[in-house]
Amino acid sequence: MTEIEIEPEVSNIFSTNNTALYQCDRSESFILKFFEEHISFKIGELQAIRKKIRNIDLAQLFKSGTPDIEILNVPQCDRIFVLSILEILELKELFSGAFVMLELNSVIHREILRK
Repeated sequence: MTEIEIEPEVSNIFSTNNTALYQCDRSESFILKFFEEHISFKIGELQAIRKKIRNIDLAQLFKSGTPDIEILNVPQCDRIFVLSILEILELKELFSGAFVMLELNSVIHREILRK
């Protein structure tokens, strides 16, 4: 995972107010725009971070007497994310929408190839 600049030939998969997910066919990677930071992931890394975001229990986070933050470490990545509840919600929305769009794109390509 490396920090990069968005190139003109990448495709926007899905966006929220402060985040976006792009796909770059040339580098075979996905680029997460997280507020002002751009982070590149291979598909396995992206799936790992998606799984960790999906598994965060927001109800438990609200109930705990600790600060409302979650520390997220993805073993394949060289970063640790310290996320507020709002950032978690935004990432949950981003990954949910992005993976629906990726699946839709896959179905469309299968149907086109079938015909």
